[in-house]
Amino acid sequence: MKQIFLLLICALVGICSFSQTRFGTAEFNKKEVPAVIGEIPYDEDVVKDAIDKNFEKMGYKGKKTKGFILYPAVLITELGTEPHDIYMMVERKSRQEKGTAVVTFLISKGFENFANDVEDASLIGNTRVYLTSLRDVVAAYDLELQIEAQEEVAKKAEKKYINLQEDGVSLLKKKKKIEEEISQNNVDQATQKNEKERQKQILETLKNKRRPVTGN
Repeated sequence: MKQIFLLLICALVGICSFSQTRFGTAEFNKKEVPAVIGEIPYDEDVVKDAIDKNFEKMGYKGKKTKGFILYPAVLITELGTEPHDIYMMVERKSRQEKGTAVVTFLISKGFENFANDVEDASLIGNTRVYLTSLRDVVAAYDLELQIEAQEEVAKKAEKKYINLQEDGVSLLKKKKKIEEEISQNNVDQATQKNEKERQKQILETLKNKRRPVTGN
């Protein structure tokens, strides 16, 4: 019973994987060739970079050729025990669906001898499953991009907070200085008021000493 249950789960996984990709054709070197096509719900630049970096981690570097990126002699256990040339193209699905990319894989057994769903049914099936698995690769890559972007935002926010703290210390110093100046000004005003009154009193005293001037 347990084995039957596991087989059912495997079957469901396989069905889900196949439902996310399809076998079709693509134009290569001005002719139609067999292709495995899938959709990944991310911007095409993110998808392209994520898959490219994933191949680089495995030691494969791609090069542009005839509208595709070629990864020659790639050995991926998910595809089989033999190396294959993988031609990849990533395009936006449509103008309206900016966040969805269409990924096209051409699997060559060498010299542009592309695998098809009749003679190479197992390889094509494995490629469809592998292409579906790249969704997780792209999702992880996109998450890292978001983390990097958010780290920059957080750094800027931290820097701004530190600058505001420094401005606050500077303003407090200015406030203290201004308060000291105000206090001193109040003292100076009081002193000057007394001096003003004293000088006015002296003036009045001098005025009172005046005598009327009599004529001859």
